[in-house]
Amino acid sequence: MLTREQKRQIVEKLRDHFKQSPIVVLLDYRGLDVEKISNLRQKLYESGGHMQVSKNTLIKVALDESENANDEFYSYLKGPNAALYVEEDGDPMAVLKALVKFAKENDMPKIKAGLFEGEVYDEEGVKELSKLPSRTELLGMIANVLQAPITGFAASLNNIILKLPYALNAIKEKKES
Repeated sequence: MLTREQKRQIVEKLRDHFKQSPIVVLLDYRGLDVEKISNLRQKLYESGGHMQVSKNTLIKVALDESENANDEFYSYLKGPNAALYVEEDGDPMAVLKALVKFAKENDMPKIKAGLFEGEVYDEEGVKELSKLPSRTELLGMIANVLQAPITGFAASLNNIILKLPYALNAIKEKKES
């Protein structure tokens, strides 16, 4: 049994994480053994995410204090839950991709709901969000868009330089004849 002080510490920790996390996902972790939970936590951690198993009342209080949820999201706080959140420097889409991939490979955990930028998403909504490009993928796309004109300009300059000897040679032959 947790003491009041221990509960307060858990709520404070969750509140701080929920405040800075762009996304919070509720998971039903039943059926996962310790090894699978450890594997899931490792995969999430690599992407900047964390999973915390906690009592529903503590999760609700932490969400209330973080001013991050609403009644629709609270309706999913039934049964055993684990809360998934993303660190400040983590990539929420990469964490969701890791979660959905793990859930697909292991048929669990069951995704109950997600809270992203104030909007509540059910299991299918969270899966759809996971299909969005991650921060790294977006940066790669931007780099390609920015690089394309520069590459084209460099290729044009290179072609001019390559054709210069032929042009000079043609002028030389024309003057000789």
